[in-house]
Amino acid sequence: MLRIALTALLTTLALAQQVPSQRTLADVQRAFGDQLRALHQGEFDGKKERDLLQRQVAELAAFVQHEAAGDDRWNARLMLADLRLGLGDRDGAAKALTELDPAAAPALVQASAAALAQHAGLTELRGKLIDGALARPAELPDRLAIGRLLMTVLREIERGEAIFTAALQAAKDDEAKAAIRWHRADALRDREDLPDNAAYEALAELAKDLPGTYYASVARDRLAASQLTIGKDAIPFAAKTTTGNDVSLAGYQGRVLVLLFWSVADPDNDVTLRTLAALKKDHGDALSVLGIALDPDVKTVAAAATAMGIEFPLVCDGKGIHTDMALRWHVEMPAVFVIGRDGKMAGLGLNAGTADGRRDVNDTITRAVQQKG
Repeated sequence: MLRIALTALLTTLALAQQVPSQRTLADVQRAFGDQLRALHQGEFDGKKERDLLQRQVAELAAFVQHEAAGDDRWNARLMLADLRLGLGDRDGAAKALTELDPAAAPALVQASAAALAQHAGLTELRGKLIDGALARPAELPDRLAIGRLLMTVLREIERGEAIFTAALQAAKDDEAKAAIRWHRADALRDREDLPDNAAYEALAELAKDLPGTYYASVARDRLAASQLTIGKDAIPFAAKTTTGNDVSLAGYQGRVLVLLFWSVADPDNDVTLRTLAALKKDHGDALSVLGIALDPDVKTVAAAATAMGIEFPLVCDGKGIHTDMALRWHVEMPAVFVIGRDGKMAGLGLNAGTADGRRDVNDTITRAVQQKG
């Protein structure tokens, strides 16, 4: 996707009348998330959403000008550029991007800005930002993210591959090599110049070559997840909930388990939670629900869970879509999975956002509960 590095930055901004002191970008994002969820609770209104975005642009511009400090100086400008592009304001986006200081802005910020510049058709600025990103030092996770952007969104494949090659040559052990190969394999699925199965082939090679490493185990599970069908064994998992309790697939044996991969900004949250609450009321202890947060901000998740009245256990480690369960199950957006009493799949990638979807969720869970394990 064109704006792949910026997904976590798109839910932005409060609508406060006065600008409080000491705000961070995370504060601004959480406040806007509340406003956006409130807007989505009613029927969709394109004009109201556009008006909201326009007010957010003004608010974020003021934050950038008067409050942003540290890394917020760069990330807020990226967010501002992205919002302006969303409103069709190419000149405003270009202004926000050109205000990035190439001598000070982190490498990944400049690479992400290059992706936005490309989207805006700013060819010369795109090139300068890419060069700036490659000239700046960066920690390994950021270098790999830059490599991914170069190979996919920016279509600078040779320069992107060079980053992964250099990282592999510098890797000190098998765990480090496996992590690098995992990230490269994950990037391959967004390469338009490769066959559709290129990423899976790379995962299979990783699992074969470095079998004892963490990312090899994740690769094996993701390969299994790509072939999941009704009746197949569920992908095993083990995790800690936000209250510190251990949960695992084995621990739910004999009960129907709903895995709710969940995001704070999902407009279908209200109807999904009501649907699952009604099913839980009907089926009692025969049905369990486990939430897996796909958001990287633990505080935002905790506040939203409280506001929404979520009572089922919730897994959230601050890694967003890179949390262990999401990686293994290959889930990057909200979805419902149903595991039967026998540990086999009863429902895959369901969504309660429509009447038909709710019917599927209800029917799938009810059948699973009624089936003897």
